[in-house]
Amino acid sequence: MRIERRRYERYYDLDAAHLEARAARDGRRLRILIASRGVLPIASGAGGAELVTYQLSKALVAQGHEVTLIADVDRRHVFVPAGLRVVPVGMAPLRALVLKLPRSFVRWMLQHLAGNLAVGRRIRKELRRTAEGFDVIHAHGAVSAIRAKRATSTVPVVYTEHDATPWMCHYRRWWERAIRKAIYRTLNVTAFRRVDRIVTNFELHARELTDRWGIPRERVVSIQNAIDIDGLSDSRPGVLSVREELGIDGYCLFVGSLDLRKSPDLLLRALSEAPGITCVLVGDGPARHRTRQLAAQLGVADRIHFAGHLKPAELGRYYAGADLLVLPSVSEASPLVILEAMACGTPVVASRVGGIPAVVEDWKTGFLVKPGDVGQLTMVLRFLTEDKPRLERMGEEARQRVQRSLWPTVREHYIALYRQMSGLEPARVTEQIGRRADAGGAVIDLPGAMREREQAPIGRLA
Repeated sequence: MRIERRRYERYYDLDAAHLEARAARDGRRLRILIASRGVLPIASGAGGAELVTYQLSKALVAQGHEVTLIADVDRRHVFVPAGLRVVPVGMAPLRALVLKLPRSFVRWMLQHLAGNLAVGRRIRKELRRTAEGFDVIHAHGAVSAIRAKRATSTVPVVYTEHDATPWMCHYRRWWERAIRKAIYRTLNVTAFRRVDRIVTNFELHARELTDRWGIPRERVVSIQNAIDIDGLSDSRPGVLSVREELGIDGYCLFVGSLDLRKSPDLLLRALSEAPGITCVLVGDGPARHRTRQLAAQLGVADRIHFAGHLKPAELGRYYAGADLLVLPSVSEASPLVILEAMACGTPVVASRVGGIPAVVEDWKTGFLVKPGDVGQLTMVLRFLTEDKPRLERMGEEARQRVQRSLWPTVREHYIALYRQMSGLEPARVTEQIGRRADAGGAVIDLPGAMREREQAPIGRLA
């Protein structure tokens, strides 16, 4: 496999004594309450926001901090390290009732509402239960962030906004755009105005909050998403490569939910105009049946392989064996699948939407295409698959650039933020995504060249 690691201590190799020693060395141990969105359990196939919540908690525990994570965790498939206290979300009957509804946009809204309400309720209980208190609360849902701020006037509340604003996305149904904008104005903007600090995953998002909603810039911090590449390694002996398993010479890869937002149908339409290109689709979703039907209608079913949900360790070999990752989404913030593919040396073709241009650079680590433009996507797929040397160069560049998006690095930004918010450390510059200081102390703007590209106009879908 092409996954290249910078070795660091694995979370589960650290016992309590090591954690105590590390906390003493790095400063007073922080007491952190991290609240997931409560929408999905942290399990195999979980969404990006859930994975970030879990992996951040692990990374903080590995640094010796006390972390309480409010989330449902599937312990059959997810390792919980020593030192990480997990508290179930609760309100299971109500959330189970919502899950009985057919998969739809309405169910998606109700899942988020029920999950956030349950998490907010659990935050209040934890604040009453924990005598020593917390130094900071880090909420990952808008409603739970609002409820956390109502529950305490002494503990600072940090809220991570995992989704790009509806004004930055290009939803394919007009009524969905209207509903999302109304929800955003009502809930997300309220959370922005009430919490103590907001975290976005890319700089353009931070500027959007300031310019559109008047949020003071000093209250918004951009911290890039991170990935745990150790989780992508399949250590089983004798495992075949994906190409050997499927009997194919090469393939492009799609990883994500099979739904309108991720737009696998646009990828199939592009492939119908690009003969000879095989594609592997990893994931499941409400559009699975329609996607299979469309593949048959377009005459590309023999070149499409549906892999379903995969565990992270299995997913690693799919990334590593792919010629490129294709993500034709019409709505994204900072998807983890792009960082995971880049860590495996796989270039990326993705829509120019949300925070993707902050990660993927045209002609360097992949290509950006106009959202919904099947013709442009077809042209790029044809061009790249016929230029293997360029794919190799892009893959190597991608692998090098993603090193700054590993948890041991990104974790330090969060720790600095937590210490600043709890009064344990003076304020320091963390306002720019991926910024760091060189040996002389000067600030380096890692993705600076991409900012102008992020602001380029994007055409709307019909």
